Amino acid sequence: MELIKPFSYLFATEVLKENLNELKKHDVHVSGNGQPIKNYKKQMDVLNLYPKAKKVLKSYIDSFINECFEYNCEFDITTSWMTKLGVNESVHYHNHRNSFFSGVFYFDEYTDKTCPLIFKNPIYNTIPFQIGKYKSNLMCSDIAVKPEHNLLLLFPSWIYHYSNPNKEKVRRSLAFNIMPKGMFGDGDSTIELLY
Repeated sequence: MELIKPFSYLFATEVLKENLNELKKHDVHVSGNGQPIKNYKKQMDVLNLYPKAKKVLKSYIDSFINECFEYNCEFDITTSWMTKLGVNESVHYHNHRNSFFSGVFYFDEYTDKTCPLIFKNPIYNTIPFQIGKYKSNLMCSDIAVKPEHNLLLLFPSWIYHYSNPNKEKVRRSLAFNIMPKGMFGDGDSTIELLY
């Protein structure tokens, strides 16, 4: 039987060709456990310190937006921060409110011990019946994305995600949020974002 998948959540991955090793020298990190931000500008605006990396990432974001949507507005990276997990540390269960799409760029080196980022499938909670154990399937299963050197991952910001405890010595990555810029929307749902 042919399966059709009418209501998809769009995720995108690509291994970048560009060398963005400049990000490895950044030494201010946010932990994965959702601690309060102490110095917002220094911790949440990382890509403005690395204009080359920001330009490269933005070009991939623009390609993704243009290929998948027909939005007539520009998008920009609004916040960006470095994460660092040690052994047995994990990313807390969360999503990114006040954002359209979010991304992770895995700029470091990783092994089989490095914990993947797991996305909770939002469809599962909308199914009205519990019939017993279910077979893992595209409609109900969560997905896990394994870190890989130079892997860029884009995902809808409202999808909850987390990780299991990391078994690698260190797991570093760059995370960021994306929002439309300028005037967008229609009628009484029009908004102008200036930043």
